[in-house]
Amino acid sequence: MPDSDDFWDFYWESHLLSMENLGKRAAILAASKLIRRLAQQTNQSVRLLELGCGEGQIIGTLVDAHSQLCNVYASVGVDHNAQSLAQCRRDYPGMRWVEGDFTDPDLLAGLGKFNLVLLVNALHEVFSAAYSPELGEVDVPVAKQRVAQALAGATGRLGPGGWLVLFDGLEPPGDPHQKRYIRFLNSQARDEFDTFAHQYRPFRISYREIGGPLSIELSQRDFTRYITKSIFLGKHLWETERLESYQYFTEEEFRELLARLGLELFELLTLTVNAEKWRYRVETDPSEAGFPQEHVLILAQLGLAKSQ
Repeated sequence: MPDSDDFWDFYWESHLLSMENLGKRAAILAASKLIRRLAQQTNQSVRLLELGCGEGQIIGTLVDAHSQLCNVYASVGVDHNAQSLAQCRRDYPGMRWVEGDFTDPDLLAGLGKFNLVLLVNALHEVFSAAYSPELGEVDVPVAKQRVAQALAGATGRLGPGGWLVLFDGLEPPGDPHQKRYIRFLNSQARDEFDTFAHQYRPFRISYREIGGPLSIELSQRDFTRYITKSIFLGKHLWETERLESYQYFTEEEFRELLARLGLELFELLTLTVNAEKWRYRVETDPSEAGFPQEHVLILAQLGLAKSQ
């Protein structure tokens, strides 16, 4: 296939039309450029690893598109869900699919080294798994430590000059308990919020009405989780989405951890996902900062000194 950016822009525009999730699209576009760069620089086949690969949409789509540049048989997807991996094997034969917990050091050690490691909507599941029945919500210090360890393990799978592509939730800067004031645009939106507040598990959602049922006060932390989860209300996915917090690190925390792991940050892009799906539900106080950038795309390269 041609390797010009114009060709690949057109290719992905047509091939990703059915992929609704903005995070998956953003990760695929970024990884596609890195694969072409790596293949040109090294003149060797690129090895990909995706941790928390689900049904293989991301790594499978990339390897299919770049079959002349990627080492299909040496590219690996890891996930704990056997059913998802069965789908991977049907859709993307030839690749290696490993069932297991990608935070397990022994599992990671047996995978080898890779040119490109993908973590797309994966680390927030590690964070959310630190739910404490005693606390009635996620044990945040423990959860953050587990995420840091998981990212360190992923970094350890990078070969010399290897790249990490990470897409996930982003905790807004500042005090997470800062008060926000929002107004629901109709009673249905308020009813959906009540369902969210009652069923969302990672954190207790606290709020109070202000001058009527359509206006409430809540924390920045809870507001951010509401706008990233409200799109799943009433859908089958809500049964799993209500158990997970997308947000766990601020931008500053991501930067500090990447530096400690010897990763050189080349791009950190903050963005809002599915904005148009929730703007018709709620509006914020005009005097406040508006809706937060609640997701992040990170491209980082392992320094040669760390890869030795």
